[in-house]
Amino acid sequence: MKAKAILGILALLSICTAAYAQDGTKGDIRLFQSFFEDAHITPDPYIDTEFDYSYYDFDRGNFDLYQLGVRGGMAIDPKTELHARLGLVHADPGMVHANRGRGSETSLSDLYLGGRHLFFDEETKISAGGFVTLPTGREETGEDNLDIGAYSALRHPLTSEVVLTGTIGMLYTEKYDKDHETILRLAGGAIYQHNEDLSFIGEGVVKSRYDYMLLSGGVDYKFDRKSSIRGAMGVGVDDDAPDFQMLLSFFFMF
Repeated sequence: MKAKAILGILALLSICTAAYAQDGTKGDIRLFQSFFEDAHITPDPYIDTEFDYSYYDFDRGNFDLYQLGVRGGMAIDPKTELHARLGLVHADPGMVHANRGRGSETSLSDLYLGGRHLFFDEETKISAGGFVTLPTGREETGEDNLDIGAYSALRHPLTSEVVLTGTIGMLYTEKYDKDHETILRLAGGAIYQHNEDLSFIGEGVVKSRYDYMLLSGGVDYKFDRKSSIRGAMGVGVDDDAPDFQMLLSFFFMF
């Protein structure tokens, strides 16, 4: 299944570079799973307040993870953006883990610092970026990790309503076992703009070295040009991905 998923996302990336472009890349509509790992540069400073819930069902018991965060960014020139994220994480280990003496834990998340540069700005937009997470959280909530990553992302209009997206990146992470490993992250998706206010977003993410594949579908509803309310649900189809995920956010630009 993992090999087929990777081949499918690679095929999506190749389609993005070959498809006939008819319209813009819907830069005012943000992705969910690849919120920062995206091609678009937001012209105005922005903030996105987010709530995430993830449910994991392992052989050894279930696990609930709640995150409440704030992420934002600003363009330092028309083609370069800097951004950051920080929040709170609450981990509830469930009945099995609780019976083994592990209770719920709450901590700060790790601080995410990143940026990207738009180096191809035609009908297809291609950016490259990087990030680091500083270990400001606690290990008990899955935080306290020093990670470093780099990626390239694109957006390509397939029709006047549909934009295809893709990301390929490398992550040097200690998240899962505190021993740094390099993993490949592949993501692909599509944005369908139903009308000026309502858009639908579908995404898939695969991570190598771990049994991780997450598929999600979401909605972006605009109040005006500078603000929108957003929601998505995700389903994991590999063991290390959450079995269920819910994402909610309120996005606004200054």
